[in-house]
Amino acid sequence: MRPVLRFPPLTDAGLAAPMELSAPSSPTEDLVFPFDAEGSQRTPLPYEQSAAAAFESIRQLDAILEPAGDAQSMLARHVELACGGAHRVDPAALAAVLQRLGYSAKLHDSACPLYKFKAGVRHQYISVCLPDAGCTGLETFVVDPNFKDTMSVAHPTPRYAALLDSLPAAVVASKPCLHRAVGIVAREMARSFADQGSDLPPWRTHQALLSKWHLGGAAASSSTADGAGCSAWHAAQGFPAAAGQLFGGGKVGAD
Repeated sequence: MRPVLRFPPLTDAGLAAPMELSAPSSPTEDLVFPFDAEGSQRTPLPYEQSAAAAFESIRQLDAILEPAGDAQSMLARHVELACGGAHRVDPAALAAVLQRLGYSAKLHDSACPLYKFKAGVRHQYISVCLPDAGCTGLETFVVDPNFKDTMSVAHPTPRYAALLDSLPAAVVASKPCLHRAVGIVAREMARSFADQGSDLPPWRTHQALLSKWHLGGAAASSSTADGAGCSAWHAAQGFPAAAGQLFGGGKVGAD
Protein backbone atom coordinates (compact mmCIF):
# COMPACT_ATOMS: atom_id res chain seq x y z
CA MET A 1 0.00 0.00 0.00
CA ARG A 2 1.27 3.43 -0.97
CA PRO A 3 2.36 5.77 1.85
CA VAL A 4 0.11 8.74 2.51
CA LEU A 5 1.55 12.24 2.60
CA ARG A 6 0.07 14.27 5.40
CA PHE A 7 0.53 18.06 5.08
CA PRO A 8 0.10 20.32 8.09
CA PRO A 9 -2.17 23.34 7.68
CA LEU A 10 -0.62 26.54 6.39
CA THR A 11 -0.51 29.70 8.51
CA ASP A 12 0.63 33.23 7.86
CA ALA A 13 4.01 32.30 9.26
CA GLY A 14 4.32 29.31 6.98
CA LEU A 15 4.14 25.69 7.98
CA ALA A 16 2.71 25.05 11.43
CA ALA A 17 4.80 21.90 11.84
CA PRO A 18 7.29 19.84 9.89
CA MET A 19 5.81 17.69 7.17
CA GLU A 20 5.40 14.04 8.19
CA LEU A 21 5.51 10.95 5.99
CA SER A 22 3.62 7.95 7.38
CA ALA A 23 1.87 4.79 6.28
CA PRO A 24 -1.63 3.93 7.53
CA SER A 25 -2.13 0.94 9.76
CA SER A 26 -3.13 -2.28 8.04
CA PRO A 27 -6.93 -2.79 7.93
CA THR A 28 -6.39 -6.43 8.96
CA GLU A 29 -4.15 -5.65 11.85
CA ASP A 30 -6.89 -6.30 14.42
CA LEU A 31 -7.75 -9.65 12.80
CA VAL A 32 -4.40 -11.28 13.45
CA PHE A 33 -4.51 -13.87 16.24
CA PRO A 34 -1.61 -15.63 17.90
CA PHE A 35 -0.85 -19.02 16.35
CA ASP A 36 -1.60 -21.91 18.66
CA ALA A 37 0.74 -24.63 17.43
CA GLU A 38 -0.34 -27.15 20.04
CA GLY A 39 -4.07 -26.74 19.43
CA SER A 40 -3.70 -26.96 15.65
CA GLN A 41 -2.35 -30.50 15.71
CA ARG A 42 -4.79 -33.39 15.30
CA THR A 43 -5.10 -35.90 18.08
CA PRO A 44 -3.20 -39.01 16.98
CA LEU A 45 -5.35 -42.06 16.32
CA PRO A 46 -4.81 -44.93 18.78
CA TYR A 47 -2.90 -47.77 17.18
CA GLU A 48 -5.68 -50.27 17.88
CA GLN A 49 -8.02 -48.23 15.65
CA SER A 50 -5.49 -47.70 12.86
CA ALA A 51 -5.29 -49.52 9.55
CA ALA A 52 -2.02 -51.17 10.58
CA ALA A 53 -3.76 -52.90 13.49
CA ALA A 54 -5.90 -54.90 11.04
CA PHE A 55 -2.88 -56.72 9.59
CA GLU A 56 -3.31 -59.96 11.53
CA SER A 57 -7.02 -60.27 10.75
CA ILE A 58 -6.34 -59.57 7.08
CA ARG A 59 -3.65 -62.23 7.02
CA GLN A 60 -6.01 -64.78 8.55
CA LEU A 61 -8.79 -63.95 6.09
CA ASP A 62 -6.44 -64.27 3.12
CA ALA A 63 -5.42 -67.74 4.27
CA ILE A 64 -8.99 -68.88 4.96
CA LEU A 65 -10.46 -67.63 1.67
CA GLU A 66 -7.59 -68.89 -0.50
CA PRO A 67 -8.93 -71.60 -2.89
CA ALA A 68 -7.94 -75.05 -1.63
CA GLY A 69 -8.00 -76.87 -4.95
CA ASP A 70 -8.29 -76.57 -8.70
CA ALA A 71 -12.07 -77.03 -8.71
CA GLN A 72 -12.60 -74.20 -6.23
CA SER A 73 -10.13 -71.98 -8.11
CA MET A 74 -11.99 -72.59 -11.37
CA LEU A 75 -15.35 -71.80 -9.79
CA ALA A 76 -13.95 -68.62 -8.21
CA ARG A 77 -12.61 -67.52 -11.59
CA HIS A 78 -15.93 -68.18 -13.30
CA VAL A 79 -17.74 -66.19 -10.61
CA GLU A 80 -15.30 -63.30 -11.01
CA LEU A 81 -15.79 -63.22 -14.78
CA ALA A 82 -19.57 -63.49 -14.50
CA CYS A 83 -19.76 -60.64 -11.97
CA GLY A 84 -17.61 -58.40 -14.15
CA GLY A 85 -16.67 -56.06 -11.30
CA ALA A 86 -20.26 -54.92 -10.70
CA HIS A 87 -20.99 -53.30 -7.36
CA ARG A 88 -24.15 -55.36 -6.80
CA VAL A 89 -24.90 -58.67 -8.50
CA ASP A 90 -28.25 -60.44 -8.65
CA PRO A 91 -27.59 -63.89 -7.11
CA ALA A 92 -30.41 -65.45 -9.11
CA ALA A 93 -28.87 -64.23 -12.36
CA LEU A 94 -25.43 -65.48 -11.32
CA ALA A 95 -26.89 -68.87 -10.37
CA ALA A 96 -28.41 -69.14 -13.84
CA VAL A 97 -25.04 -68.32 -15.43
CA LEU A 98 -23.26 -70.95 -13.33
CA GLN A 99 -25.91 -73.52 -14.24
CA ARG A 100 -25.32 -72.82 -17.93
CA LEU A 101 -21.61 -73.37 -17.32
CA GLY A 102 -22.47 -76.81 -15.97
CA TYR A 103 -22.33 -76.20 -12.20
CA SER A 104 -24.98 -77.64 -9.90
CA ALA A 105 -25.88 -74.16 -8.66
CA LYS A 106 -28.72 -73.76 -6.18
CA LEU A 107 -30.16 -70.46 -4.95
CA HIS A 108 -30.88 -69.99 -1.24
CA ASP A 109 -32.90 -67.37 0.63
CA SER A 110 -32.26 -66.36 4.22
CA ALA A 111 -33.59 -63.67 6.53
CA CYS A 112 -31.26 -62.01 9.00
CA PRO A 113 -33.27 -61.51 12.23
CA LEU A 114 -33.71 -57.97 13.53
CA TYR A 115 -36.32 -57.93 16.25
CA LYS A 116 -38.88 -60.49 17.35
CA PHE A 117 -41.69 -58.57 15.67
CA LYS A 118 -39.87 -58.07 12.36
CA ALA A 119 -39.25 -60.55 9.58
CA GLY A 120 -35.63 -59.49 9.13
CA VAL A 121 -33.41 -58.60 6.20
CA ARG A 122 -33.49 -60.90 3.22
CA HIS A 123 -30.26 -62.27 1.83
CA GLN A 124 -29.52 -64.59 -1.08
CA TYR A 125 -26.55 -66.78 -1.84
CA ILE A 126 -25.68 -69.78 -4.01
CA SER A 127 -24.40 -73.24 -3.16
CA VAL A 128 -22.38 -75.35 -5.58
CA CYS A 129 -21.25 -78.97 -5.13
CA LEU A 130 -17.57 -79.59 -5.86
CA PRO A 131 -14.97 -82.20 -4.89
CA ASP A 132 -13.37 -81.50 -1.53
CA ALA A 133 -9.70 -80.55 -1.23
CA GLY A 134 -8.63 -84.20 -1.13
CA CYS A 135 -10.97 -85.25 -3.97
CA THR A 136 -12.34 -87.96 -1.68
CA GLY A 137 -15.95 -86.77 -1.78
CA LEU A 138 -18.26 -83.89 -2.57
CA GLU A 139 -18.55 -80.73 -0.56
CA THR A 140 -20.85 -77.72 -0.69
CA PHE A 141 -19.24 -74.39 -1.50
CA VAL A 142 -21.00 -71.11 -0.79
CA VAL A 143 -20.95 -68.50 -3.54
CA ASP A 144 -21.88 -64.95 -2.51
CA PRO A 145 -21.31 -62.29 -5.17
CA ASN A 146 -22.10 -59.50 -2.67
CA PHE A 147 -20.03 -60.64 0.31
CA LYS A 148 -17.97 -57.45 0.66
CA ASP A 149 -21.01 -55.22 0.27
CA THR A 150 -22.81 -57.21 2.95
CA MET A 151 -20.01 -56.48 5.42
CA SER A 152 -19.80 -52.75 4.68
CA VAL A 153 -20.79 -50.16 7.29
CA ALA A 154 -21.47 -46.45 6.93
CA HIS A 155 -18.71 -45.07 9.16
CA PRO A 156 -15.88 -47.59 9.66
CA THR A 157 -12.78 -46.91 11.67
CA PRO A 158 -9.52 -46.89 9.68
CA ARG A 159 -8.87 -50.38 11.03
CA TYR A 160 -12.15 -51.82 9.76
CA ALA A 161 -11.89 -49.86 6.49
CA ALA A 162 -8.52 -51.52 5.83
CA LEU A 163 -10.05 -54.93 6.46
CA LEU A 164 -12.94 -54.17 4.10
CA ASP A 165 -10.51 -53.12 1.37
CA SER A 166 -8.84 -56.52 1.65
CA LEU A 167 -12.06 -58.51 1.23
CA PRO A 168 -12.98 -59.92 -2.18
CA ALA A 169 -16.18 -58.54 -3.67
CA ALA A 170 -17.42 -62.09 -4.23
CA VAL A 171 -16.54 -65.08 -2.09
CA VAL A 172 -16.34 -68.79 -2.91
CA ALA A 173 -15.70 -70.85 0.21
CA SER A 174 -16.66 -74.07 1.94
CA LYS A 175 -19.08 -73.68 4.83
CA PRO A 176 -16.46 -74.30 7.54
CA CYS A 177 -14.11 -71.75 5.96
CA LEU A 178 -16.87 -69.20 5.50
CA HIS A 179 -17.92 -69.71 9.12
CA ARG A 180 -14.39 -68.83 10.28
CA ALA A 181 -14.13 -65.86 7.92
CA VAL A 182 -17.46 -64.40 9.06
CA GLY A 183 -16.33 -64.77 12.67
CA ILE A 184 -13.23 -62.66 12.03
CA VAL A 185 -15.13 -59.98 10.14
CA ALA A 186 -17.91 -59.89 12.75
CA ARG A 187 -15.34 -59.40 15.52
CA GLU A 188 -13.68 -56.52 13.67
CA MET A 189 -17.05 -54.98 12.82
CA ALA A 190 -18.13 -55.04 16.47
CA ARG A 191 -14.83 -53.41 17.44
CA SER A 192 -15.40 -50.66 14.86
CA PHE A 193 -18.74 -49.76 16.44
CA ALA A 194 -17.35 -49.98 19.98
CA ASP A 195 -14.33 -47.79 19.19
CA GLN A 196 -16.71 -45.07 18.03
CA GLY A 197 -18.95 -45.39 21.07
CA SER A 198 -21.88 -46.81 19.08
CA ASP A 199 -24.11 -49.76 19.83
CA LEU A 200 -23.85 -52.76 17.52
CA PRO A 201 -27.10 -53.10 15.52
CA PRO A 202 -28.85 -56.45 16.05
CA TRP A 203 -28.46 -57.39 12.38
CA ARG A 204 -24.69 -56.88 12.68
CA THR A 205 -24.10 -59.37 15.49
CA HIS A 206 -22.06 -62.52 14.89
CA GLN A 207 -25.06 -64.85 14.95
CA ALA A 208 -27.12 -62.55 12.71
CA LEU A 209 -24.34 -62.46 10.12
CA LEU A 210 -23.93 -66.25 10.23
CA SER A 211 -27.64 -66.66 9.60
CA LYS A 212 -27.27 -64.97 6.21
CA TRP A 213 -25.60 -68.15 4.92
CA HIS A 214 -27.41 -70.62 7.22
CA LEU A 215 -24.16 -71.15 9.13
CA GLY A 216 -25.57 -71.19 12.64
CA GLY A 217 -25.26 -74.31 14.79
CA ALA A 218 -25.01 -77.61 12.92
CA ALA A 219 -25.02 -75.86 9.54
CA ALA A 220 -21.28 -75.26 9.90
CA SER A 221 -20.43 -78.84 10.86
CA SER A 222 -17.67 -80.95 9.38
CA SER A 223 -17.29 -81.40 5.64
CA THR A 224 -18.26 -85.08 5.96
CA ALA A 225 -21.87 -84.30 6.87
CA ASP A 226 -21.93 -81.48 4.35
CA GLY A 227 -20.65 -83.79 1.63
CA ALA A 228 -23.39 -86.27 2.42
CA GLY A 229 -25.99 -83.55 1.95
CA CYS A 230 -24.37 -82.52 -1.32
CA SER A 231 -24.41 -86.11 -2.58
CA ALA A 232 -28.05 -86.45 -1.58
CA TRP A 233 -28.92 -83.35 -3.58
CA HIS A 234 -27.06 -84.74 -6.61
CA ALA A 235 -28.93 -88.02 -6.27
CA ALA A 236 -32.27 -86.19 -6.08
CA GLN A 237 -31.43 -84.42 -9.31
CA GLY A 238 -30.50 -87.69 -10.99
CA PHE A 239 -26.77 -86.98 -11.25
CA PRO A 240 -23.92 -89.20 -10.09
CA ALA A 241 -22.30 -88.10 -6.81
CA ALA A 242 -18.76 -89.22 -7.69
CA ALA A 243 -16.13 -86.67 -6.79
CA GLY A 244 -14.57 -86.80 -10.23
CA GLN A 245 -17.73 -85.60 -11.96
CA LEU A 246 -17.75 -81.90 -11.16
CA PHE A 247 -20.55 -80.66 -13.26
CA GLY A 248 -24.22 -81.47 -13.54
CA GLY A 249 -27.11 -79.77 -15.19
CA GLY A 250 -28.93 -79.19 -11.93
CA LYS A 251 -31.80 -76.79 -11.97
CA VAL A 252 -31.47 -73.49 -10.19
CA GLY A 253 -33.98 -73.46 -7.38
CA ALA A 254 -34.69 -71.64 -4.16
CA ASP A 255 -35.31 -72.99 -0.71
